[in-house]
Amino acid sequence: MSTINSDFSDHFGSHWIKIKFYNEKPKTEAELLRNVRFCEATKEAIMHPVLLDKKSISCEGAKHAFGWDSHIYSPLKMCQESRDIKNSLLTSLFTSVPRMKRSINYIGLNIEGDPDLVMSYMPPEEVMKVVNIYQNNAGKMLDVSITSMMSICGGIAVNTYTKNKICISFGCDDSRKYAEIGRETMAIGIPKKMFNMFVN
Repeated sequence: MSTINSDFSDHFGSHWIKIKFYNEKPKTEAELLRNVRFCEATKEAIMHPVLLDKKSISCEGAKHAFGWDSHIYSPLKMCQESRDIKNSLLTSLFTSVPRMKRSINYIGLNIEGDPDLVMSYMPPEEVMKVVNIYQNNAGKMLDVSITSMMSICGGIAVNTYTKNKICISFGCDDSRKYAEIGRETMAIGIPKKMFNMFVN
């Protein structure tokens, strides 16, 4: 039986990952992961469905992006230790990264059912094809904002979901390492309301 992520794979190649946010724990046989980064979990989801909760995530930035940590200090300290940026600028950049606006308790990756969005790690040429289709259907240019912090959790997953728009990311140092994003690859997210624009 065809699923939305396989439909996207048929049209554009690459692996596509279904992402769904939940308040209640879904009925699924997907593995509940522990001690992973969200970007790392997306790599796992290519091989088998996975489920995440607050205890799953080891990355302070992802906890902040998903609304699972109300304190800015821990993820900001993590960023300060790995970046040579003035504190005032780092704080401004950090607080501009999208954060989940409603309470969620679980995140499903490639589990059964309709997702809130799909994402993929794709070569730029394939991303260009997505952008071309969007422009032809929407009649306007794709407006994107790109961050190099919390780029997959906040910049793709949360941003695509909360703003209901296509989001693009070059990744961040951690996501390129832990999700094993190749140098020739970038990330893209597409919200549910736009699925029919790309696959029928």
